[in-house]
Amino acid sequence: MSTVRVAPSLVMACLGYLPLGVYADLQTGTNPPGNPNAAISRTARLDFIINIDKVLFLRVGSGGSFSGTASGTGPTADGVGSTISFNSTPAIPPAGTVPINGNSVTSSWNGSAPAFTASAPQSLSVEVRSNAGQVSLVGQATTPLTSGANVLPMTSIGITTSDPNLPAPLVPNAGPGASVNVSLGGTGTGAASSLLTYRTANWTFDYTPVPSAAASVYTGAITFTASAP
Repeated sequence: MSTVRVAPSLVMACLGYLPLGVYADLQTGTNPPGNPNAAISRTARLDFIINIDKVLFLRVGSGGSFSGTASGTGPTADGVGSTISFNSTPAIPPAGTVPINGNSVTSSWNGSAPAFTASAPQSLSVEVRSNAGQVSLVGQATTPLTSGANVLPMTSIGITTSDPNLPAPLVPNAGPGASVNVSLGGTGTGAASSLLTYRTANWTFDYTPVPSAAASVYTGAITFTASAP
């Protein structure tokens, strides 16, 4: 069994209005001497400063999605990473027979290396929200696929997306991989489609068995990071 723990990289900044800086002019005046009933007017200018913070939200797998209205509660983090597990099943030659557990079980095996097949691909939901313009994603192999001294290449894990507007980054054997851009726009972003992003997709993970791997349970982790200018 090979287990890949997908650790979501979750970044959340509060979208809010900071206390306003307010500045006003002050002008006073009196009527001309001897003409107390004459019309009089003065002006005072009032200046406003409004600060709107950038927001960036990334969810991979478990976590709170947006479920409210424009004035309701937004997405939240649950602090729990998702886990994907694959089973690698051998088939022994020459007939490609799957071994059966048990005592005194007869199978024909010519001694060649067995072939392995992995269990079905698995999917996780992914969500990106931002008001900060172009958002990019990077995948990093933060923990190699290891079992004691044995190591599987992280590139044996493949990722595909259900929506090219929210692409899945390639993950190298070590360190961060190349970044991919999330398409601007999406549901409800028409007011500022060059700044706002709301994209959702399902990322599907698959495992390509490594024939030379030693039998064991391998665990590792991938961290995904979203960033904006």
